[in-house]
Amino acid sequence: MAQDRRFMWRALELARRGQPYVAPNPMVGAVIVKDGQIVGEGFHEEFGGAHAEVNALKMAGEKAKDATMYVSLEPCCEAFEGKKTPPCAPQVIAAGLKRVVVAIEDPHPTVKG
Repeated sequence: MAQDRRFMWRALELARRGQPYVAPNPMVGAVIVKDGQIVGEGFHEEFGGAHAEVNALKMAGEKAKDATMYVSLEPCCEAFEGKKTPPCAPQVIAAGLKRVVVAIEDPHPTVKG
């Protein structure tokens, strides 16, 4: 539990780096941890750019397999007209993560899942 808190705090710290560049989207941070070590991290850097989860997965590479992702907002799971990036949930699944810890569910009615 303490480890979960520690890594979620890191995800929240990363999310703040997106301010004010991601508006009107939310600030989101993600951390990937394997064997107690951070192997990837990312945040939503700019409106229309890759989401935090994708940036963290890119950094982690193959180390994401069987790891845990801590993300400040539930990964988006649907595409819709006007959405600038593909949904993150399929990429999270494809990476083979063992566990995903989410701070809050996405309140957006189209992308929550």
